Amino acid sequence: MRISSACIVLATFLSFQAFAQKTQVVNSSIRQVTMYRNGAEVTRDISVTLDEGMHELVFKGMSGSLDKESIRLSGLADLTVLSVLPKMNYNQEGEKLKTMKQLEARSEAFKEKLAFEHGMEQIYKQEEEMLIKNQQLGGDKVAMKTLELKEAVEFQRKRLIEVLQKKLETTNNIKKWDDSLKAIGKELSPLITDSQKGTMEIVVTVSAKKTAQVKLELSYYLADAGWYPSYDAKLTDLSTSLSLQFKAGMYQYSGEDWKKVKLILSSANPKDKMLVPELKTWYWGSPNDYSQYQAVSTDDLSGNNSITEVSGFVKDEQNGSIPGAAVIITGTNVGTTTDVNGFYQLSIPVNLPAKQRQLTFAFVGYVSQSHVITERRIDINLQPDVKALQEVAVVGYGGKGKKIASRVAGMSMAQGASIGLNTNEKEALTSVTYEIPVAYTLLSDGKTYTADLKTEQISDSYYEYLAVPKVRQEMFLNAYLPSWANLSLLPGDVNLYLENSYVGKTRLDPANAQDTLSLSFGVDKSVSVRREQVKSYTKRQFLGSNVTENRSYRIALRNTKKVPVRIVVKDQYPLARSKDVEVFDKSAQDAKVDENTGELTWNLSLPAGESKELNLRYSVKYPKSGYVTGE
Repeated sequence: MRISSACIVLATFLSFQAFAQKTQVVNSSIRQVTMYRNGAEVTRDISVTLDEGMHELVFKGMSGSLDKESIRLSGLADLTVLSVLPKMNYNQEGEKLKTMKQLEARSEAFKEKLAFEHGMEQIYKQEEEMLIKNQQLGGDKVAMKTLELKEAVEFQRKRLIEVLQKKLETTNNIKKWDDSLKAIGKELSPLITDSQKGTMEIVVTVSAKKTAQVKLELSYYLADAGWYPSYDAKLTDLSTSLSLQFKAGMYQYSGEDWKKVKLILSSANPKDKMLVPELKTWYWGSPNDYSQYQAVSTDDLSGNNSITEVSGFVKDEQNGSIPGAAVIITGTNVGTTTDVNGFYQLSIPVNLPAKQRQLTFAFVGYVSQSHVITERRIDINLQPDVKALQEVAVVGYGGKGKKIASRVAGMSMAQGASIGLNTNEKEALTSVTYEIPVAYTLLSDGKTYTADLKTEQISDSYYEYLAVPKVRQEMFLNAYLPSWANLSLLPGDVNLYLENSYVGKTRLDPANAQDTLSLSFGVDKSVSVRREQVKSYTKRQFLGSNVTENRSYRIALRNTKKVPVRIVVKDQYPLARSKDVEVFDKSAQDAKVDENTGELTWNLSLPAGESKELNLRYSVKYPKSGYVTGE
């Protein structure tokens, strides 16, 4: 049986079609985000139907800051991944681009009209000057007839009126086209911003063994996000346990809006090196404090810049407001546009590198300006782009000029929110995670959103008043947390509340804490301390070549609270640095004495509404010639 060549060609074509690579743009939705102290892992769900053969799956709209090496595709089953190719995409397509081109064309037309009117304004100005200069008609030696003079005067008057009318008309046209250009700029700013927003496009080539509905999971790590812990320590009264509220400040400016996603906060740092350190040679006499093994931590935000929000006005050269002007943080997706009064307000991400702490101000028809963020209020006056108008003017008079498409950027900002949640806390081998139980929305605006993670009642907490009246005659209230190590605390700021009033802020540093963690709530005026010298005992005696001084002090304590308080008072004896100096007759009843430092410590309980007096005295003998140093 003979097979025709046509059949062979057809069979070959069908075989090639069966195994040809098919390109398909795949939709994905963000299901879960795990936020680390610096960075986040985003997980997307994908559902796609694939035929048997080769497929090129294109995932669009990913963050431009994602780590290409962290891309992971799972749930493959009957699929084989042949390649993964990430590439940047600047969204130069779609209906928005079409609208943007139309607005840019209108902007160019308005610029041409504006340049033409400016040119005519100069022409009329020159004609007016010429008419005024020629008011001396006929010259000094030429006598003009009355009729000729009348006609000349009538002509000049008529022409000057026409020139004045044309100048007024031109001025009105300039304002008209200038306002039209500003209106176009207001519409164009957010569109151009969106077109320039860098996003990542991931192209995955897979091979399917059979036709099936496939559910995949795409995950990746990105840097422009993070969270940091903070705490509210509340002491209602001395008879109740300390309340410690755990809070998280979350932010992201990745370019993706995370809407109604499962959010997990982790104390882990995926950028830490996961290698066991090796011992290095140690020579006796050199430091052996292990500092050479310690990597510098990059996930602690204790050195945050204090400027987290900037606001101000953007105006033109005549101090008029510019609505719709773009204000962006240079090199990021974070930005906004000015309102009808030219006012803007912009959040600054807490972990923004110093080199990116700069704002760019731009508007169509004006020269862009940059300003380093050094203060919370930044006002800018933009200057007209004269060069662009000159180039457009060439087009207006028939030339083939260069088109100027000013690139500006801006984003509408969403307001932040604070929520209270009962999170699901899980302790892993090397970290702690907090799973927020409700679907959460975190926009890419650089703002800090606060979530309440949990509240702990520290049952074994206790309180003491500390006083060093020799230095400062005030009582400081301290709270102590013996079991703090069981709370999985992280470094962070602590807001202190005493009896429902804010009293200040302190810093929690678990790495350098002692066995019992302490928090100082500052001075409490309801418990007082006063130290004074007892003059009746104080005296100086001269015996031979020596001088003897007797000193006595009274320390008065008073508790005006309705509950008893624990008090620790510290004072000191002088120490002798020479054998010719003697400290003797020392007395401090009920005080614990440290003979090496001379420090005195009283620990006592003072009942409600009562007072107590502590006494301290000592004598010192030293040579008349003064204090002698030496052994």
